[in-house]
Amino acid sequence: MKKAEKSHVSRVAELGCVACYVQAGIWGTPGEIHHTRTNCGMGQRSGWKEVICLCRGHHREDDKAANKIAIHGNTGHRAFTATYGTERELLELTLINI
Repeated sequence: MKKAEKSHVSRVAELGCVACYVQAGIWGTPGEIHHTRTNCGMGQRSGWKEVICLCRGHHREDDKAANKIAIHGNTGHRAFTATYGTERELLELTLINI
């Protein structure tokens, strides 16, 4: 990862979970970096400039108590997209806020 990419990823992580922002209107929930998959083939991921931050409940495991659907969780990618928007939309929202 190049210095500029590392700086970008750090700013995205500092911003916090974009799905929490869509769901509750607040930034700052700590999360993990998720590479968007828009226009990528199977087993591929986007570059370091096309990442979003997702908390654990929106990234890996559905958090039913907090009413969170995870993009890689049991509820599935379609439910995540229907609730929070496409990965491209979340990326655009992230980029205008960093």
